[in-house]
Amino acid sequence: MARAPIDPAALAWAREVSHVELDDLARALNVKPSRVVEFESGSAQPTFRQLTLMAGKLDRPLGFFFAPPPAVPDIPETADFRGRANEDLPADLAKEMRRAEQHRDAMLDLGGLPARRVDVRSITWDTFAARATELRAQFGLTDAFVPPESSNNQVFSFWRGLLEDNGILVLQATKISLKAFRGLSLHHDDLPVVIVNGADSPAGRTFTLFHEVGHLINRTSGLCVLQQSVNEEALANNFAAAFLMPEKAVRASIVDAEDPGAVADSLARHFKVSTLAAAVRLRRLGVIEDDDLDGIRADSDERWEQARQAQSAKPGFVPPWRLRYRDLGPSYIGTVARALEDRRVDFVDATYLLNARLPMVEQILAEYYRTGGAE
Repeated sequence: MARAPIDPAALAWAREVSHVELDDLARALNVKPSRVVEFESGSAQPTFRQLTLMAGKLDRPLGFFFAPPPAVPDIPETADFRGRANEDLPADLAKEMRRAEQHRDAMLDLGGLPARRVDVRSITWDTFAARATELRAQFGLTDAFVPPESSNNQVFSFWRGLLEDNGILVLQATKISLKAFRGLSLHHDDLPVVIVNGADSPAGRTFTLFHEVGHLINRTSGLCVLQQSVNEEALANNFAAAFLMPEKAVRASIVDAEDPGAVADSLARHFKVSTLAAAVRLRRLGVIEDDDLDGIRADSDERWEQARQAQSAKPGFVPPWRLRYRDLGPSYIGTVARALEDRRVDFVDATYLLNARLPMVEQILAEYYRTGGAE
């Protein structure tokens, strides 16, 4: 049987950098872990069928395994703000991070430098409210402004579009547990990146957007679950809450603060955020107490889990091309579409740029043109 003369060091490098466990790769190849060890040591060579499976599992082109490995990892480094000592990065999240950097490079190559960028001074506990006000002013928003869209999905799309108009690439990740991450920021001077977890509620993703913007303003790349017990996370949470719910507008909207849960729900409906985000803001402003916030947090988690279970129980499924459209977003897809129109790339290039086979590429582009670039 023909064997693939791979560079064993390239395989070992790819598996380590991609955070794929030995046992996981062995299962993907339908071999014992000891066989993968032989491939990585060079004492055995995989079949071409095994090489194809290996490339798919490690998210690498076939040709990668025939050359020496790169000198440095291609997974971007981030600070881990999840408060979990010695916890390894999940392989599926490492893949999303690497692809995000590839998408950023493609945006810059095909679209050039962004015309605008977020320009706000660093955020501290003394300045987070002022910096939130500065950002709203930079976007031309008054304290009283609330997105006019009716659904939380549309509200998320509004804020996503606004950030992308101001030089931040926003991507979503699919099929990764919320326990692994809620949001991720990759700092760059030009076209920084935010990744939000598509498993979260639309209102939760909106809050995460501006949590990650807080990290980017402080020129930090971070992996987050929005944990209040981590100082950097608590600071970013309060910045996001101050941006989405300016103090003057919050106090003007409070009618009766006797029932903490009711006032948080009312605030959430008014500003089109999650009840938990509203509660975080109310606690910071001294309207509710820590015990109130803890109770609202527990209730919010329970309600979202029930909503997720109800959604999972519904018949049918979301087509893969639609998930890819949602995750990449109309800004990135539009950049690829315009490059195709101008013949700067062809459809073979587009399959790589959109991480999709040709039929899916055609569906994604058809949706982009059908909706006029809406999400």
